[in-house]
Amino acid sequence: MFCPKCGTLGFPDAAGNISCTNYKCGYVGPVGGVKIGNKEVSLDELTSKTEAQGREYEVISDADQQQGILTTNTYMCPKCDSVEVYAYLEQTRSSDEPETRMLTCANVKCKHGWREY
Repeated sequence: MFCPKCGTLGFPDAAGNISCTNYKCGYVGPVGGVKIGNKEVSLDELTSKTEAQGREYEVISDADQQQGILTTNTYMCPKCDSVEVYAYLEQTRSSDEPETRMLTCANVKCKHGWREY
């Protein structure tokens, strides 16, 4: 709760009274009302509610899309032994570590993806 005189954060006791922690203010007493704008509102009048809001989102699955640059005879797919592979670099760890090479097989039937560190 906040002090009704100076607005400093205070902690109520079991009876609902607060002792202001600001030594210059020194307020000791009931919490009183809460100011909302210029209007003072009683604590009994205050209500709160939690309402979940819906969010629209679209899941983008890029597994069917080939990413990176098509390379030939540089890498070999470990699954189908194809030598046509899409490759790109991505920083997956901290900046003082080397980037990770992301590889995807160009074979339409395979599309196997793997990483080289």
